Amino acid sequence: MNAKERILTAIRREQPDRVPIDLLPNRWVAERLHRDLGTRSHRELLERLHCDVVDLRGVVDPVYRGPVPFSRDLGDGVRENLWGWRQKVVETATGPEDSFVDFVLAEARSVDDLARHRWPEADWFDFSDLAGRLEPWRDFAVMASGPSVFQHATFLRRIDLLLMDMAADPGMAHDLMDRFTRFYVEYFDRMLTAAKGRIDILRVADDLGTQQGLFMSPEMFREFVKPRLKRLVDLAHAHNVRFLFHSCGAILPLIEDLIGLGVDILDPLQAAAEGMDPQVLKDRYGSRLCLHGGICTQFLLPRATPDEVKAEVRRRIGILGRGGGYILSPCHVLQADVPTANILAMVEAGCGR
Repeated sequence: MNAKERILTAIRREQPDRVPIDLLPNRWVAERLHRDLGTRSHRELLERLHCDVVDLRGVVDPVYRGPVPFSRDLGDGVRENLWGWRQKVVETATGPEDSFVDFVLAEARSVDDLARHRWPEADWFDFSDLAGRLEPWRDFAVMASGPSVFQHATFLRRIDLLLMDMAADPGMAHDLMDRFTRFYVEYFDRMLTAAKGRIDILRVADDLGTQQGLFMSPEMFREFVKPRLKRLVDLAHAHNVRFLFHSCGAILPLIEDLIGLGVDILDPLQAAAEGMDPQVLKDRYGSRLCLHGGICTQFLLPRATPDEVKAEVRRRIGILGRGGGYILSPCHVLQADVPTANILAMVEAGCGR
């Protein structure tokens, strides 16, 4: 099997020749892996790590032709993107990370205030040559990533304020989340159309949980998030593309809703979160979902020895990979506290070594 065939077999919940692998290192870990492994290109790194998925972000993007800078430097290390959200690299317990600062819609008091913000448009992007630039990746499972209907709104509004809007001023929350949803539906419709069948997965990330529970009640999820996710699921399926939904945290109460929406792949199976036991997830949902993730980046990968990593990865594959329907992946983006030796140990266990 090649990488694409392996992933598509797992998504069909059938048994591939080996468990498929999908890794997403942050940019500092990617730079370190290139140094440690002697790789010079993104493809070479993916092949060295036996990855079966290529995420298109930063690899094959549409050409930006918008009237404002795609990203601009505001000074003091702060950068602002075309949405207006602002980030700064800060040193954390796990190493450098891009953190959000200066939430520009935190002072908004009405939908009129929201309307005055500068909102990007799908017309600012040129997809015309996308299919040709995707052709070299035809042997990989190609994943388009980026849309969000809840989380991205928090990057402008702040999560605490958006959650309060949902409870006390739902019109504000609906208006803000609609703006992101409309953009992403149009943007990815154009992308998937231009790709001419060369994209296999659409990945949506909307973190809905903490380690102990949900950010919002299931009822609020059903009012504010679920209908907007449904638009993206239906868009993917209309293009014969599989839908991956990412949410960190303890999201067990929402999984039946996600299955009902038509989600094909659930990520990241954060086993350290309340109720997210891999055996429970496999037993309850493994016949209806492809499971993606499950390898702990909080404790196992940063702290264990390579032999311990291999043993635990083999155990998780035995649970989650039983009968197929599993893609081996960490529970989070690989951060700087995960040593190269443990990344290689995880991959080697995935390859049966």
